[in-house]
Amino acid sequence: MHPAGPEKLSALRHKIEKLQGGISPYARASAISLGVPEIDGALPWGGLRRGGLHEIGGMSSAGAGFHAGLLRRATGDGGCILWCQHTRTMRETGRPYGPGFRAFGLSAGQFLFVRAEKESDALWAMEEGLRAGGLGAVVGDGITADFTATRRLQLAAESTATPAFVLLPPTGRAKAEPLSAALTRWRIGTVSGGVMRWALELARCRGGAPGSWIVEWDEQALHFRMAEALGGRAAAG
Repeated sequence: MHPAGPEKLSALRHKIEKLQGGISPYARASAISLGVPEIDGALPWGGLRRGGLHEIGGMSSAGAGFHAGLLRRATGDGGCILWCQHTRTMRETGRPYGPGFRAFGLSAGQFLFVRAEKESDALWAMEEGLRAGGLGAVVGDGITADFTATRRLQLAAESTATPAFVLLPPTGRAKAEPLSAALTRWRIGTVSGGVMRWALELARCRGGAPGSWIVEWDEQALHFRMAEALGGRAAAG
């Protein structure tokens, strides 16, 4: 990891301490339920393991909504989210749009954004956030990490039962999917019928089997559900 100076480390920890506050009841559970029994039941932990690293690929402006839904399920009514973004990603896609999170029950005030010039800096910030504890979730946006880096993140997530999400760079940028210690890897595709509907592919799951589903977001209940119009039909690639 990047050997950042003590000033950077102290500043980041101070910001995290200021934002921590109370942890929502969601954080006391060992797994993050998506609210869809078919998906929760397919995962070895009865949902996404909270103390774990999860990778999300195939992101797009619409598919990013799926990740916002996951963050809501992970943090509940107020858990703080450390969002570490590579400068290259920010130039390509911009900083996450705060008001866009409202449909998922998230507020802009829940986010602490860290911009990193190097991937090593972003990975360092993620690991420090995970080990600090008290955060609702930690996100790495547009980051490619090797097995050693993902193993460190996985161990850090386990140490404080804090979920970590890595939003993988677009498929066209990476020549091949790197070997990873993440517990799950998801590929997200959009489905006609609205931006709140996605084709999910669980490409890899430690201790579980791959699967695919089509889901949509329930803005009232603030959880995912099988897409009614499609009868829960599995996604086709």
